[in-house]
Amino acid sequence: MKIARPWYSGIDSTVLQQNVKRLDIAYKNFFEGRGFPKFKNRSNFTSFTFVMGVKIQGNKIYLPKLGWMRFYNSRSIPDGFTIKACAVRKRQNGWYVSIRIEDKSIPDYLTKSLVDVVKIIGCDLGITKLVHLSDGHQIKNPKFATNKKAKRTLKIRQRRVSRKVKGSKNRKKAAKKVGLFHQKISDKRQAYQWKIAREIVDRNIDAIALEDLNVSGMMRRCRVKIDNKTGRFLKNGQSRKKSLNRSISDAGWSELTLKIEYLAAKQGVRFVQSK
Repeated sequence: MKIARPWYSGIDSTVLQQNVKRLDIAYKNFFEGRGFPKFKNRSNFTSFTFVMGVKIQGNKIYLPKLGWMRFYNSRSIPDGFTIKACAVRKRQNGWYVSIRIEDKSIPDYLTKSLVDVVKIIGCDLGITKLVHLSDGHQIKNPKFATNKKAKRTLKIRQRRVSRKVKGSKNRKKAAKKVGLFHQKISDKRQAYQWKIAREIVDRNIDAIALEDLNVSGMMRRCRVKIDNKTGRFLKNGQSRKKSLNRSISDAGWSELTLKIEYLAAKQGVRFVQSK
């Protein structure tokens, strides 16, 4: 590949290897019936991973083939930890670096066995209320993307994009504002979910029970209905279901479940999922 396309020589070998692994996973998912692989060229590749050669000194980071560069060091690496990998990701407002570190001297988190579980709390996910707890407590759903103000703002910004000439710089500027608004909503949702997950895990409990929802199945399109006599398509309720799908997507049940599971493991709380 480097002989056929010389610009490949400017990319670190571990980055190329990680991308080959991504491709292998994509085809494996395809053959197991989990979606078709999406083609990506070098212009729309928004994330890549370094496995070796990453160094950090104060507010500077060294990435192989790219060299030293300044970055905002939001969290310093504790003593005794070694850098295992570095993921670089592009977002609407810039590039972000995520460092994976390891210290083998630190023991793993130990969760309680089912025999030692005495206090357990059940969580039911919803849309009107984000979480219903078995003790009667309810957690509200702010609806960051589906509230009236957010929908109006998004509608105005998308309309500005559609009115600009295709391929123009003004259209790119307008599209960037749409992306920044989506990022703002995502950041708000992430911060709120971490707060809720911490609130649930910090209760005086030994285990958390949470329903295992098939979110992708709930958001799947309605089956097509065809009139046997005329061959025309009949109404199947998809237009009404569209609003429900948006509310489910805005709630972010899957992401919230992962955060609760992560914090529960750190606290030694048993996490159980059931249908």
